[in-house]
Amino acid sequence: AEAAVRKHVDTDYTLLRRGPRSYVVGTAYRGWTADIHGKQQAGYRWARVYGDLNACLWIYSGAVAGTTPHDPSCGDPSWMSVNEFTNGQIGGSESDGATVATVAGAGCATWDGAHIRGYGNIRPWEVPAGASAPLNGQIALGQTVRWRYVSRDGDWVMIRDPRAGSTDGTGLQGWYFIPRSCLPANLP
Repeated sequence: AEAAVRKHVDTDYTLLRRGPRSYVVGTAYRGWTADIHGKQQAGYRWARVYGDLNACLWIYSGAVAGTTPHDPSCGDPSWMSVNEFTNGQIGGSESDGATVATVAGAGCATWDGAHIRGYGNIRPWEVPAGASAPLNGQIALGQTVRWRYVSRDGDWVMIRDPRAGSTDGTGLQGWYFIPRSCLPANLP
């Protein structure tokens, strides 16, 4: 196998995808290590992402820097099918989620009594999925979000906070997971 290149995330965060320019399945943060494999595809590279994931996913090429050769740690580049990381519930269009208002369901935790606790990583392909370190999102109970998909175990939802602005890796993170109980039982 071709040698990998060890790099480090040099932006505040970068979204990890199931394939180039496709669904977000996690987040890598500043200082995390990624072993980059193969050629760039549509601005993304196949990589073993460490941090709290240690998984092979697609990472944005512009968010990592470094040139240290390293042993390969992923197989051939692949796309994760939606059945591998969702329970089949997908909201919105190909590029964005569907609009829905958040609710205070049982198990919907807030970090300050009003704003929903989010997570950059839950490993949506695992059953049960497991949340990583929390992030303090800016979504208050009752505010609208764009929901993208429900995790394979049915307990988490990937959302986009429209108040976060761009998703260029600087500042507030716009795409992340919240507990399924923070959205209505019937999703649009």
